[in-house]
Amino acid sequence: MKLHELIIAVKEKNLTKEQLESYGDQMSELFAEMMMEMAELEKSEALFMDDPIHEELSVAERKVRWKAHPSGQRLIMLKRYCLATKELINSLKSRVYRLIY
Repeated sequence: MKLHELIIAVKEKNLTKEQLESYGDQMSELFAEMMMEMAELEKSEALFMDDPIHEELSVAERKVRWKAHPSGQRLIMLKRYCLATKELINSLKSRVYRLIY
């Protein structure tokens, strides 16, 4: 499942413990994949910042250019998606805990 589909699926109030655990596992896998992609984009960012083509630009200008670059845009999105996913994983854990106790 994709992240958006998982977000919609976990909004269901009457999920079983097994369903909650399954969604939690799927979200954890997506979270890990997003973190790995973020690592690659952060490496690209470092190379972008150090590129001699940009040596006449200040660090602030380089950061603005990176954020406007498609890879920089993707990194911005992934950072927010990871925050949301982490919160949802914690929420799923709490819901499973409440079902057990």
